[in-house]
Amino acid sequence: MAESVVYADLKFAVALPPTTPACPTAPDEDDSPYENMPLGTVAPAPSPGNWPRRWRVPAGLLAASLLLLLVATIALGTCYWQVTRRLQDTSREHTAEQDRLSQEVSAREQSLEQTRLELAWARAELQQAWQEGNSSQLELESLNAELQYTRQEMDVLQKEMQEVQVKLNDSENTVSSLRACVNTDCCPLGWVLYRSKCLFVSMEMKTWLDSQMYCRSNLAQLLVPDNWSPWTVPHFVQASGAKYWIGEKSRYSYCSITYSGKRHTYHCSGNFPWICEKPPDLSSPSKTRLLLLAKG
Repeated sequence: MAESVVYADLKFAVALPPTTPACPTAPDEDDSPYENMPLGTVAPAPSPGNWPRRWRVPAGLLAASLLLLLVATIALGTCYWQVTRRLQDTSREHTAEQDRLSQEVSAREQSLEQTRLELAWARAELQQAWQEGNSSQLELESLNAELQYTRQEMDVLQKEMQEVQVKLNDSENTVSSLRACVNTDCCPLGWVLYRSKCLFVSMEMKTWLDSQMYCRSNLAQLLVPDNWSPWTVPHFVQASGAKYWIGEKSRYSYCSITYSGKRHTYHCSGNFPWICEKPPDLSSPSKTRLLLLAKG
């Protein structure tokens, strides 16, 4: 660090030789012990023996001043050298500190650049992971939709299966009953058992309305084919080629007849044979036989 420098302002007085006044004042005549001199006369010059005494004091002062000036110069030089050295040390320290700070800044910049690269890499990975997650989410939603649809289909199939099972059980029960059923026991006299129904094929001819009334009087109805097929009517009826009233009535006074195993329409006032149907009577002794067979 710089120190304060003290400067001394030195002034040296130069002794001048005494001069004789040009015009000395004239003393009073009464007080002066000397003789009056006329004006304009020059005083006599001093003798040579007086010069060394006059110059002796100024030379000592000059030597002391020179010595003091030398001491001050040495002191100032020493102070200057110390200040210069300290300034050089400070400059070297400043340079070293600047180099250290430069290296630290460079290291920080490299670290910052590395951090930026890592951040960019992390962002790229995050973007890729987000895209993969979004794709996985879409696939999961699609799979959930397919699973939901499959569950719905399974529910529908299960319901259909239950319905088919119920129908199968009913069919098995009906088949078991019909196997144990005897025509004379399950169906009235003159009726035939055909496809789990008791059918009556008339030989007389009546209108559709009279035919329906006859069937009802026997606790039956005109044949109502379900999902009409040739198997609805016995083959011997189909082979006869005759026309028979059946239970469907069309609009505009037209009723249904069966002819050669096919369904047709005809005016309801026409006279044709008819076919009645009713379920077999399982309360007859054949039912008892069925129960015995089931227990066996």
